[in-house]
Amino acid sequence: MTVSRLLAFAFILPLCGCIAVWGKSYNVALSNSRSVVIEYDPVVVNFPELLKAAQTSCEKYGKDAVLDSTGASNLGIKVNTYRCERRTADKVIDIQN
Repeated sequence: MTVSRLLAFAFILPLCGCIAVWGKSYNVALSNSRSVVIEYDPVVVNFPELLKAAQTSCEKYGKDAVLDSTGASNLGIKVNTYRCERRTADKVIDIQN
């Protein structure tokens, strides 16, 4: 095995583990009416899907997902925590009257 193949194998192997275990590039580790915790692999993450998952989790309670903190766990996996905040209606200004 050449050095380049060995390096490619060493780089790809850890990525396969996360996706194989989770089935996608992120994992909703915890979800309740107050917060959502999402683990993800920064190399292969699909951020629009991750954000949609956070919002969908908070949406169950009529709330919006707001990023609260970011961190890292083992093997380069990142962890985002989102607060589920009470939704407030946007104030509409009627300029015709």
